[in-house]
Amino acid sequence: MDSRKLKGLCDTVLKFKSALNDTLKSENGEFHVAVNGDKPLMFEGLTQSIQDDPNSYSVEISDLLFWHDPEAYMDEMERWEGQQVKDQHVEMLEYLEESEQSAVFSKLVETIKKKRIAPFVGAGLSKSCNFPLWGEAIEKLVNKLEGVSTSEQRAAQPALAYLEEVKQQLSEWHYLEAVELLYTNSKTHVDSFVRNTFELSANPAISGPVKLLPKICDGCIVTTNFDEVIETVFIKDQKPIEGYMHGTQTQHQFVAKLIQGERCILKLHGTVNDPETYILSEAQYNDAYGHNASFDYTRPLAKTLRQIFVSHSLLFLGCSLEQDRTLGLFQDVVDSKAFDIPDHFAFLPKPSDHEKYLAKEELLMQAKIRPIWYQAINGEDGISDHSGLEKLLKLAIDITAGRTRI
Repeated sequence: MDSRKLKGLCDTVLKFKSALNDTLKSENGEFHVAVNGDKPLMFEGLTQSIQDDPNSYSVEISDLLFWHDPEAYMDEMERWEGQQVKDQHVEMLEYLEESEQSAVFSKLVETIKKKRIAPFVGAGLSKSCNFPLWGEAIEKLVNKLEGVSTSEQRAAQPALAYLEEVKQQLSEWHYLEAVELLYTNSKTHVDSFVRNTFELSANPAISGPVKLLPKICDGCIVTTNFDEVIETVFIKDQKPIEGYMHGTQTQHQFVAKLIQGERCILKLHGTVNDPETYILSEAQYNDAYGHNASFDYTRPLAKTLRQIFVSHSLLFLGCSLEQDRTLGLFQDVVDSKAFDIPDHFAFLPKPSDHEKYLAKEELLMQAKIRPIWYQAINGEDGISDHSGLEKLLKLAIDITAGRTRI
């Protein structure tokens, strides 16, 4: 071949190779570092005589694999990625084995694969997005109202004496009773506080396990949260939620979307930008669920929640799962023996007190909820580390996708 033609062809190939190599290094840089090792492969060129020193050449293994045998390059990269995933999950795999929870975790993974999981999201999943837990939010509101009370005393107005009773209820973890007092005496302040506290900013910083929800669910979601973090996460993942039910108010054909298996969200306590949907007081709870200890399944919220409980497998995330109206409804459905109840699951921090652990496990098992415990260790600042929840979710996602196994 004419040397000029050959040089032109070489120049074209080199330009293409340079551009592709830049892309490969950008996308697969960590793999290249791993496969190339400390030194490139070295070889020598031809010599015309014994006295000649041959030219020396070097080539990276990643280049040799890709340009000589692309299938081998892909095979090696898949092996490397598989090992990376396996290494990432060693800690949680060992923990599940040691805590004898591998079987229940495997059952959860199978349920995710079958697309039967409906996440039940509590305030713990919005905590990493700088939203307070419900108890923290109430305490913050009480502090604000105490400031109002002090100002009113200075102006010779009656003090907000009921706040002492609210604080007493909070000290005993009686959140519903505390909010009932607040709502009865200062409804306008409560509504305003909820909106100001739980609205998203224009460019929200969303982080933590809540970002993983679109990878485990493409259907129904239930949440006790007022904020719109979940809706935002699904929009960013190009999976906008299409059906809504906020508190006792239905919108956008929620039940139809639920039955069809489409993306829909039930916000049990209402949504932040519509105070008319809030369920905070005992009267509102009674209107949603039925009066006193009985449940009225002719009411839309109670009926819908029962439908989800008997048709989906709930996965409780960021929920304390203490005895409340919602858990009571689930127990009521189980006790009725009118339905075949699917397995439900919950990721929960394991109580350090053994008696509390046994009592909590019994409470959940009675409601057909299978707990998967993780360790939440308190740091020096007194804040618990709940990273185990996110690690368990990532493990479940990778097993479901076939990237590793239990």
